Amino acid sequence: MTMQEADALAQLGLRYDPDDYGDEVIAVPAPAACPPQLLPVPSAWWETPAVTSRLLHPIPEEARTARHFVRDLLTRWGLGYLSDDAELIIAELVVNAVRHGLRSASVVAPAALRLCMLRRAGEVMLAVTDPSSDAPRPRAPGWSGESGRGLQPVGAQSYIWGWSPMEGNGKAVWAVLRHDHAAEP
Repeated sequence: MTMQEADALAQLGLRYDPDDYGDEVIAVPAPAACPPQLLPVPSAWWETPAVTSRLLHPIPEEARTARHFVRDLLTRWGLGYLSDDAELIIAELVVNAVRHGLRSASVVAPAALRLCMLRRAGEVMLAVTDPSSDAPRPRAPGWSGESGRGLQPVGAQSYIWGWSPMEGNGKAVWAVLRHDHAAEP
């Protein structure tokens, strides 16, 4: 079975089990999509010393820079085991901000995107701010579409995810990963 066929079956909530006799396709319940949660926080919250941040250029290639930044910081925090999930999430948030957050913004400043990370007891919050006030909207990808899946993996990999409007203009789209508080150094 090809990856494209597996993806198409998953979108329909179907499972293929090659060990079954007769190569059956079995219907299974599709996992519920996790909608983004609205978390109204003061805009200045993203500027506090507790939040580690980095400005990003408004190009999709910055997803690579963001992945490296997240991996390095998690490793320094002793949470390197979260890196794979965190890198997937932050890459999707960056690309989504570039593709959608900049396109629908009324004004785009040179430093329009920012990656933010916050470490709290038992959690790490990853966020990308952009100048658009539009809420993120997960959408179902087409059968053969190369895009449209970005927010589904964010919802699947994170404990919770959502967005926070920013005063004046813009928003932060964020995701929270849980970690073993006792394992911290």
